[in-house]
Amino acid sequence: MRQNDIQLHEYRILESDSNGHDFAQDRRSGSSQFVSSQFVSSQFVSSHDLATAQPEELERRLGLWSGMAIVIGTIIGSGIFSTPSLILDAVGSAGMSVVVWILGAAVSICGCIAYMELGTMLPRSGGEKEYLDTAYPRPRALLSFLFCLSSIFVCSPSALAADSVVTGTFFVYAATGRASGHSEWVQRLIGVAVAVVCTLMHGFFVRGTIRVQSALTAVKVLLLLLIVFVGLVVALVHRDSAAATSQSFSHAFAGTSTHPSAYSSALFKVFFAYSGYTALNYSIDELKDPVRNLPRAALGGLFVTAVLYVLSNVAYFLVLDPEAIRSSSTAVAGVFFSKAFGEAVGQRVVPVFIGLATLGNVMCGMFSASRVIFEAAREGYLPLDRYLGSVSGFQSPLWALAMSCVLTVLFIVTPPPGEAYSFLIDIGGYSLWLFYGLSVAGLLVLRHTRRDLVRPFRAWNVANGITIASALFMCIVPFIKPESEDGAIPYWAAPTSAVSFVALSGILWYVQIVLRRGIELSYNARNQEFK
Repeated sequence: MRQNDIQLHEYRILESDSNGHDFAQDRRSGSSQFVSSQFVSSQFVSSHDLATAQPEELERRLGLWSGMAIVIGTIIGSGIFSTPSLILDAVGSAGMSVVVWILGAAVSICGCIAYMELGTMLPRSGGEKEYLDTAYPRPRALLSFLFCLSSIFVCSPSALAADSVVTGTFFVYAATGRASGHSEWVQRLIGVAVAVVCTLMHGFFVRGTIRVQSALTAVKVLLLLLIVFVGLVVALVHRDSAAATSQSFSHAFAGTSTHPSAYSSALFKVFFAYSGYTALNYSIDELKDPVRNLPRAALGGLFVTAVLYVLSNVAYFLVLDPEAIRSSSTAVAGVFFSKAFGEAVGQRVVPVFIGLATLGNVMCGMFSASRVIFEAAREGYLPLDRYLGSVSGFQSPLWALAMSCVLTVLFIVTPPPGEAYSFLIDIGGYSLWLFYGLSVAGLLVLRHTRRDLVRPFRAWNVANGITIASALFMCIVPFIKPESEDGAIPYWAAPTSAVSFVALSGILWYVQIVLRRGIELSYNARNQEFK
């Protein structure tokens, strides 16, 4: 017998659960720990195996600046480079487009402030899963379960799919020199490759990928600064020759829509572009000194991004006339640079950097999405928790990353061509706002029911009120029929799909939590019992 092996009779099996986990007690020390039945059933139990069966945790490797880079990197994605044309189509005028972006910034800052109180009060990874579970304990874990399934199967993969497809759009633009007219399936195939590459990087090269994310975040910020600079030059130096300026801002609000559904559609796109300020709430366990660094990283990153977004939209309208923006589809940034620097640079060089910028957004989004899967599995919300809640030898949630990748690929390849990008944003945005509103309402509930919780950061009531009111608006208005409906996908398809999935998740909650006792048999429950 090797010296580092322990005979099986030295351990007493306490119990086994339905997932194949055994609990062993050392007869000599009395200490208990859970181990895999795969090696308990063998003749000898390696002491190394028992040591590695200890609770697995992800390292705290994120500091203030790397945390801020993740926030900025998650926020700045395909939205600012692609959605301005869709927003202009919805609201009808350049002036109102800029107003909508400013309104989106204000609402997002209010939401971020509320989430900072939640995150510092409950400094655990998982985001809304933790907040909803604490604020609404009955029925047990219902709302947190609904959120996790919606986030895992709808919100995250739809957003990642949209960003992956736009990455493909700009790479194809760079290769062909055309903003439109190329095969949509080529864009989708590139999007699939982007999702797979990001998964592999996060799975096997964790520290290196964080550095790459930070570098790509710098590329995004530099691109937006370049857009702002070009707009400033046009406004100050070439003002007399800028026909676009007179067309966009001489009658800034001419043609503005007055229908509520138009603003619902536009705000979904704007909030999609601003989404990501909660990225660190999903991975607080990996953030150093989270009580101090979470508010600084999240609010700082969102403020920098909001300023760049508003100024970039002004720059778009200073260089391009409204019709050029509308006809650019989801490649408005590429058309902008073509007009500013000529076709050689604008159509071949700059789109590569925009594609890299949106690639960075997919990387950051994949990071956050996998952490929700990881935490949900450990809580017992998902089957196969032994795999989905495990930490690989590369210090990454490899199985959770793989699941996120598969779902993203499905969202890339399954929607019908033509309006897939807009539909993906709308279906993910609806579910997102439903749980945003419930989480911030839960914050107000906790102020009365859990006064014992320490609150290092306290959100203003006005910020909470604005966030809840915005959530109500975003959940009600999508069901109002718009003035005109030209697309092949009906206006009610996205919100109805989102609500239907939440309702279906309620049935799955009863099966997984009530019938299968997922929480009682979860990794977290076992870990808590045998600590």
